[in-house]
Amino acid sequence: MPASKKKSSDDATRSVAGESPDDDPAPVLPEFEVSDFDLGKALGRLRGRHNLLIYMHDNPDPDALAAAFGLKRLVEHSIPLEATLALGGIVGRAENRAMVETLGIPLVAPDALDPAAYDALAIVDSQPGTGNSSLPPGRPVDIVIDHHPARPESEQVPWRDIRPELGATSTILVEYLRALNVPVDTPLATALFYALRAETRDLGREATHAERVAYLFLFPLVDFHLLSRIAQPKVPREHFAALDRVLRSAQVWGDLVAVNMGSIAYPDLVAEVADLLLAWEGARFVLCCGCYGDRFYLSLRTEPSERRAGALMRQLISSEGAAGGHGTMAGGRLFRPVTTDTERQATFDQMVHLLLDLIGRGSPPSTPLIGS
Repeated sequence: MPASKKKSSDDATRSVAGESPDDDPAPVLPEFEVSDFDLGKALGRLRGRHNLLIYMHDNPDPDALAAAFGLKRLVEHSIPLEATLALGGIVGRAENRAMVETLGIPLVAPDALDPAAYDALAIVDSQPGTGNSSLPPGRPVDIVIDHHPARPESEQVPWRDIRPELGATSTILVEYLRALNVPVDTPLATALFYALRAETRDLGREATHAERVAYLFLFPLVDFHLLSRIAQPKVPREHFAALDRVLRSAQVWGDLVAVNMGSIAYPDLVAEVADLLLAWEGARFVLCCGCYGDRFYLSLRTEPSERRAGALMRQLISSEGAAGGHGTMAGGRLFRPVTTDTERQATFDQMVHLLLDLIGRGSPPSTPLIGS
């Protein structure tokens, strides 16, 4: 970090603690563990390129949004070249919409873009071959940055930095930015900080030393008024009506809570409800299913003692759709359309009973979570 930035950051840290900047020597931030990824060589491969199109997984979450935002800043500052963020799907969850709007993250829908007009493609927080992104078919990808398990389709990507041991993809971007002394302004710092909080549930879920170091580096650069607007957005009455309906529909099979949410307003509502239901004291596994249009989405959560959500989701989906995840959280989508209430219920029942078999629970009778 440049000396001026370091001093500003340290002064802000002491100010948060209620001290005058001149009271004590500046605290020393812990250093990132040096990875064996050659960032200079990776950037060198982009020399002579003019524009980069950055994809995320469809319906991106905060980690994907922040990582893409960070990669845009990195390449535009270091090469330089122009980078565009391609939004596949929608940003549906209220917190995620607030993040995009409050921080001014520039997103462009893929149908408004011509990938052939870009001489480099990247994808962050996902990989080619997952089936959950809007990457143009048949077009080679130049950059993959992710914290999910590596896929065979990523092996030949020139800039491939995949670290499944980390708790967030944004951690990798913080490391890049810090290594090259790229200026991190308030919107970018706030985006990366919120991503770390959301992805690791305030460093309590799958966070490593690297996440804690990134958190401390970003802390004095964050605008906490903006952060509050993102984390606590206003929502319409329909949001509470949907939650009421979902909670009354949730069923319990021993330590598994599952709910057929029916038709949903946005795809990542299944993940939002899965996070909510995992708070129930008897839950070790949570499965939420819902349809956005005719697409059937699934979200799985587990307790830390059952760190196999990604593997379970891949077994649930098999070759019928796209699945991804790791540790305690995973998501998936079926390829076949599911259009009627009868089809939704049948598909939900199929997934629940398959999951019960996979976790060795047999077929216990179900009971309502909160009654009728």
